[in-house]
Amino acid sequence: MKATRSFLVIAASLMLPLIAGAQSTSSGSAETKSVAAPPAVDPAATALWAEHITGMGDRGEGSRPVVYAQISGKAFEFFEKYPSERRVGGILYNLATCGEWMKGEKTEELRVGWQLHLRDAIAETLKSHPWPDNIWAGLQWVAGKNQMAIDRDRLGRPDLDALKARIETVSARLPESPYRVFLEQEYLKVLETQRPAEVKAYLTQLSQSSVADLAALGSGQLAIHALREKPMELTFTALDGRKVDLAELRGKVVLIDCWATWCVPCVKELPNIKAALAKWGPQGFTVVGISFDRRSDRAKLVKFVEDEKLDWPHWYHEGEGSNPFGKRFNIRSIPATFLLGRDGRLISTDTHGDKLDTLLSRVMAQ
Repeated sequence: MKATRSFLVIAASLMLPLIAGAQSTSSGSAETKSVAAPPAVDPAATALWAEHITGMGDRGEGSRPVVYAQISGKAFEFFEKYPSERRVGGILYNLATCGEWMKGEKTEELRVGWQLHLRDAIAETLKSHPWPDNIWAGLQWVAGKNQMAIDRDRLGRPDLDALKARIETVSARLPESPYRVFLEQEYLKVLETQRPAEVKAYLTQLSQSSVADLAALGSGQLAIHALREKPMELTFTALDGRKVDLAELRGKVVLIDCWATWCVPCVKELPNIKAALAKWGPQGFTVVGISFDRRSDRAKLVKFVEDEKLDWPHWYHEGEGSNPFGKRFNIRSIPATFLLGRDGRLISTDTHGDKLDTLLSRVMAQ
């Protein structure tokens, strides 16, 4: 993707936890509360941000080189000069995901080189610089994700115990940090694969935490975990007036897609969903949308659904408070998906990109 800058602009919003329903607003809020002016953006900070972005090149496609030291060096310089600026989260996200973008035969060596550079650069800056809490925890998160990638390449699997040790390091200093929650999410993904018998007990432990975000994570993941044993139940009236009851869809394979018109990654997934529906729909595959659009954006949502020909039913929460579906499963970021088998039980929550078609190729043959 050559439009790297446009993608990175949204990174800061992706880094912030989307607490279920956080995008909802009450009907009277705009009238009863003053709206603060957006903070002024320092031109010098913008210039430094641009240098950081330029260092990311074109991910090895040839027109612009990737410069490791510029990516990390300008990131650390930005953190030092502007530790509370809103783009700190976006830069941390860039550091955490840059290696994931460098994939393919032409960029494999580039990706591995970046991972090793990032490992050493973060280790050095954590040792030599007394970072404020938000940046220290963010760098711990980046280092954890990067080390997992290195371990996958070298060992075939992440080192679960090393990841747990990093979580404990963050917890000792900042038990309520959002970055601890991000690390716990990564840990749970690996635990599910390497030690599935331990997942339920660990989720129960998290659900009883005195840290609200961890308790919500544990409870939400327990609810998701239970779907592997008991069919999902959900009834609602769709945006277009259709009555939807998952119990009546037993016998079909169902994708529950949690999305919003304002979510760029969600919109980028829609062609994959359309293609899967066209290919597998005649064999019993269907889609149900769960919209996380703001209450004030109903007309925008209706128009978007019509313009994009998203012909499947969409649940749009028009009531007060947070989205009930999001709250039930502690959906912290979107897109989020649930692929349900013909019996209504959960098959996977990892269906993005080509994974959906790969899963359906297997599931529909059963």
